[in-house]
Amino acid sequence: MWGGDPQQQRYVAEAPRQPEGRRAWSVTLGTPTRSVPVVVDDVLYIGGHFTLLALDARTGQRRWEVRTTGPVHTSLASAGDKLYLGLQDWRVLALDRGTGQTLWEFQMQNPVAGSAAVAQGMVYIGSLDGFLYALDAATGKRLWQFKTQEQPLSPPAFSAGTLFVSSTEGILYALHARTGYTRLRFRTRDRLQDSPAVANGLVYFPAGGQIYAVAAEAREIPGQYLLQLVWAQLWIWQFPVPRPPVQPGSRWRFSPWKPPHGILSAPAVAPEAFYVGDTEGYLYARHALTGEGLWQFQAGSALLASPVIIGPRVYFGTDDGWLYALDRTHGELLWKLSLEAPIHATPVFASGRLYIQTSDGWLHAIE
Repeated sequence: MWGGDPQQQRYVAEAPRQPEGRRAWSVTLGTPTRSVPVVVDDVLYIGGHFTLLALDARTGQRRWEVRTTGPVHTSLASAGDKLYLGLQDWRVLALDRGTGQTLWEFQMQNPVAGSAAVAQGMVYIGSLDGFLYALDAATGKRLWQFKTQEQPLSPPAFSAGTLFVSSTEGILYALHARTGYTRLRFRTRDRLQDSPAVANGLVYFPAGGQIYAVAAEAREIPGQYLLQLVWAQLWIWQFPVPRPPVQPGSRWRFSPWKPPHGILSAPAVAPEAFYVGDTEGYLYARHALTGEGLWQFQAGSALLASPVIIGPRVYFGTDDGWLYALDRTHGELLWKLSLEAPIHATPVFASGRLYIQTSDGWLHAIE
């Protein structure tokens, strides 16, 4: 699924084969969409312009194609023998992975906001009406829905029974995954529009050009936020009260070293470090628990999508069309390859290859 796994870590610990910067194949998908490929059992699934495609991941040849009512800008999630996706016609679909046949559909009251996430038999997907919906993965039945203050545009991350949801009003929500009960609201001043990543006991997410780290197990007492608002006002007015505490779960923030560098996308996270790029063309490696700097690498253009970690390497694309491979320990450049069009999507790894769609509508397999 989007982010690679339910935790959205974009991390593969071991890989027998690493890509070395050679094109295995390239195919055009026509008018470009924002869909990111998903690869399962050597079959690649991706949304296109008024179509949904299944391609042979080894050759790029089409296995099957399903016509849709509009462009498919979301990415598919795969679980078992089913595929799950949201469409612009306000429907969420479950498809047979082998044939593309529709198995069930759920009708929303507004357009789908982003890609679906699947965990423990449930499908989670947001809508532009501000709700996050939890559906039964087998039947499509609505199990619960949760109202954010604005819109949950990205798929949530799931870990240890908790769902972490970013919403555009600037709040990271932690919800009980089975019931939707609110466990935490972590508030920022900025719009949240990319998925959080959960690893190492922390939730990492971008907001306002920086990366926040929040304790994954943090909980909020009912009414705590309003109490702290009053407390903060009294302290600002210099009443004899102690300095108000920080929000529950707050750990640290990382801002790029030289303003106005800005981080737009979520990090890729490994046990020892996280990796994230900014709009000035820097990829940063930071300590996973403290956020302290390890190294940084300057590419030729902006990094607008998340990197991916594969074994000892980190891969990422840039706005000027270059795909980079770095040693993840030292930041040494191993190779780079021009794909001749801006790269605004995270590379997807499977069976020793990277799969990536460029902004001109071409899909490339790199080995």
